[in-house]
Amino acid sequence: MREVTLTQAREQWSEVVEHLQQGEDVVLVNSKSRQAAVMRHLQEPEPPGRVWSSTQARQELGNLVAAAQNEPQLLTVGGHPAATVSRHTAPPPARPRQNTAQACGTTGLGDVLDGLLETAPQTAGLSTGLTALDRISGGLPRGSVTLVAAPPHAGGSLLALQAARAAAFAPEQPVPVLYALSGVPLQVAARRLIAAEAPVPYAQFAAGTLSDEQRQAVTGAEGRLRGAPLSFTRPEPTAQAIAEDASRIEELGLVVVDRLQHTRTEGTPLSGRTLPAAVKTLTRLAADKQTAVMILLDTDEPHLVAQLQADRVFRLTRPDDGTRARITVTARDLGTLATAEVALDMTHLRLLDQPAPTPASTTAPPPDPAATTPSPAGETVAPAPARRPTPPAGRTQPAAPRTAGKTPATVAKSTGTVTELVERIENRVRAVLTETGGEVQTAIAQLQKTAIPDVMDLLEQSRAGGRYDFRNYPDLPDILHKRGRQDADAIWEARPRWTAPPQVLDQLGDQMITGLDINGAYLSALKAHLPIGQLEHHLGPDEGGPAHDTKRSGVHLITPPEWEHPHLPNPIGDREEPGRIWITESTLRLLLRLSGPKYGLCERPLIHESWTSGSTEQLLESLRRALVQARTNALASDSAEGETAYEYVKAMYSKLVSTMGESNYNRDLYRQDWMHIIRSQAFANLWHKAWQAHQAGLTVVRMMGTDELHLTGDWQAARAAGKDTPLFPQGREVTEVKPKQTYRLEKVAEGSYREREAA
Repeated sequence: MREVTLTQAREQWSEVVEHLQQGEDVVLVNSKSRQAAVMRHLQEPEPPGRVWSSTQARQELGNLVAAAQNEPQLLTVGGHPAATVSRHTAPPPARPRQNTAQACGTTGLGDVLDGLLETAPQTAGLSTGLTALDRISGGLPRGSVTLVAAPPHAGGSLLALQAARAAAFAPEQPVPVLYALSGVPLQVAARRLIAAEAPVPYAQFAAGTLSDEQRQAVTGAEGRLRGAPLSFTRPEPTAQAIAEDASRIEELGLVVVDRLQHTRTEGTPLSGRTLPAAVKTLTRLAADKQTAVMILLDTDEPHLVAQLQADRVFRLTRPDDGTRARITVTARDLGTLATAEVALDMTHLRLLDQPAPTPASTTAPPPDPAATTPSPAGETVAPAPARRPTPPAGRTQPAAPRTAGKTPATVAKSTGTVTELVERIENRVRAVLTETGGEVQTAIAQLQKTAIPDVMDLLEQSRAGGRYDFRNYPDLPDILHKRGRQDADAIWEARPRWTAPPQVLDQLGDQMITGLDINGAYLSALKAHLPIGQLEHHLGPDEGGPAHDTKRSGVHLITPPEWEHPHLPNPIGDREEPGRIWITESTLRLLLRLSGPKYGLCERPLIHESWTSGSTEQLLESLRRALVQARTNALASDSAEGETAYEYVKAMYSKLVSTMGESNYNRDLYRQDWMHIIRSQAFANLWHKAWQAHQAGLTVVRMMGTDELHLTGDWQAARAAGKDTPLFPQGREVTEVKPKQTYRLEKVAEGSYREREAA
């Protein structure tokens, strides 16, 4: 039986759930109320009490323990009953024996607890300067390193400035701060601090054009500015020089390093390949000096962030219209903990606790000319980057409702966002058509250029209220990384390029062949089982491992079964090499269905190894539905706007799938596993249509890519088994098909055919 406090349980929740699923009891202890509850793996009928999802339970552990005092509660994981939570009465503690610990050279827990309680005031974490961020992160703990990872121009330096100001300008008890400057001139850093603290517009301050009133504001702040215990290092220090400067400052509370540069810069020690060693030096500084260390990194590239091995990471991005900053808190051993959003004040270069104002229009305002005025020192102040159109004023993003029912616990299903996403797409199209004077082809070309950032913004909005951050990039196994610049990784997607064998084609005679185009193949494939956590390696059932779990997803090493059906394409695709192959979840599920009693078409594939995690089909569902609806609206509109919107939507979903892996064109999503799974799902969907055609009496002649199916027979009259609706309704909707070509095959030699036009 494992006993944890509510704080410990909240920080180690994934481990708690894992212990539960392994059958171990976990006792939750509320240190304040002295109440306790025991969580036991569910092995009996469900209790009559309230149902708590895993995420809700983690957020409201105190309420869960209190409710368990009256009647047993039910905990669900992934939407399925997992454990009971009931009142626990701890046995009276045994009287400790004296001096046992001292005699054997060990230390008792009570002695450690006393020491922790005594030193708590001296080691309390520092504020980040943002209440919302302090609430989810606990501030900046002394003795550890916090890494601020932000893409260029996202405003990561503002968070470092905020923490320095909160410590050095604290009204009750200022804390000494050492500000290390790397790649940032001293005058620039000083201006930024003063502009935020005074406050005055930074662009005008840098250009020397402050008004008399603004100059008076700086003068009025002069007393606290001069008295602040804030020191700057010499320019371009090494990590060792920072540590030496820090050792000479008494009662140092915070070290800010602005900034680490991920590319090598001549004359800048804190850049390039030296970064991991520099962070190790700063980590020792934090531990030896018992000070908080905040380091700004000029990129949020996942592999580099992981390589630096900071205790915690604050990932700062600027979603939507650029008036907000989103800060995601990640712990090295626990993964993503929570996310906070704060207002972004680019005029004074600071972050604010109050929420950002809702944009008043659907188009970005013109930049302030003063925001790009060069200062005498040569620096240039960049304005907040223009973003894609946002929903009209007054239309707010609803939060995901919190329920006690049996809803999926891992990923919240976004609700009420589809209409807003559609409006945002259509507003974007109207705005670009206006900019181009109604020139459709020019507008389409412009929208296609921005399709990737636009669809990522839509995905960000569709996940509002969701409990899983799609930007949380887990480390992926080597099989999912390219083996060379021009080489693919080890995953086989089962892409079909199939033509029926001669024994089938010889029987066609002079029959007409129709090539059907399946509409929106990749769009439909966005509804796939996607892994949402760290992929974990385990043996397959044919090597002594667990059976295939439909609640998990990933990639699998299999030996494919023999395929003995010449009238149907092999579901594994055009694989010429025999032996084991790595396939995706989509392909494995198709093979398992075909080997089951309903189809009985092949033997079950042998599963040797797997890399899997908990999965969901809902992650991209709101985005998919919005793109489908926007596409439908575009087709129904016989106008320039409809034509433009159709091509825009097509570019967004196709480029989303093609760039979500290792792509230089999309730096916001690094999920090679998702890319392979979605592509394979498109191929599996096409195979299923081929099977339905075969069952309806049609002959499958070819199956190619994701969206081509060539058939003979009356495909327009074909009906699915047991249904009266057309199997292949004709049209341009995602549930319909378009005839692409008609032709006949002419045999020119044994096993050789050529197409000729249909007469």
